[in-house]
Amino acid sequence: MKDLDLTLDYMENAKFNYIYGPILAHLESPFTETELLCLSMIYHKFVLENGPRAKYMTMLQLSSIIELMFKVTDRELNSSIVSRISYDPDCTDPKYSHDRHCSLPRFIKMFSIYFSTDLEKRMQFVFSIYDESDRGYLDREQVVKFVEKFFTGEDEDEVFELRTDMLDLLFSKFDLDKDMFISIEEYCEIVRAEPALLEFLGRVFPTQTELEVVSVCVNLL
Repeated sequence: MKDLDLTLDYMENAKFNYIYGPILAHLESPFTETELLCLSMIYHKFVLENGPRAKYMTMLQLSSIIELMFKVTDRELNSSIVSRISYDPDCTDPKYSHDRHCSLPRFIKMFSIYFSTDLEKRMQFVFSIYDESDRGYLDREQVVKFVEKFFTGEDEDEVFELRTDMLDLLFSKFDLDKDMFISIEEYCEIVRAEPALLEFLGRVFPTQTELEVVSVCVNLL
């Protein structure tokens, strides 16, 4: 892995190899060796912005990537994605902070999720973003928080009516057993039949066009 990036000098390239080489050697992912190196170099460039002693990308940097590259502009969904992606129980480095950093394996995991065409994997991820508490279901209170963003305006009565109608519509569609909860099993059953409903409570994935742009920018073949 010599001269991976001509903007880095010999010592910086050596540092890159020393830090990330062992990680990449044991990392399972759908990407080729070249693609992994490209993603790792992007990660490394962000880490360099945090100072010469830094070893990890910050969650704030990850949030910016998700907003600017993957176009997830809703701040609450963005925050939920960052929290979900960054969580790395396997990282025991004392310099790593679970509430501040994103490790390289998790950074690469994000790309593997976003570029996956596996509907099951995509459904599991989307529902986990909506279900921040990992309860395995969504109640009306949780769904209301998302529906409130769908309708805004000066006429409060009209907005309230639109939100109520949308809430009722979503539960009539997804709450198959009518117990006032949308379970992950119910969600998956509906989405398998109608994949367009994958992101029924707000955007989590970029469009295919945006993915193609990102793939060119980060050199994913």
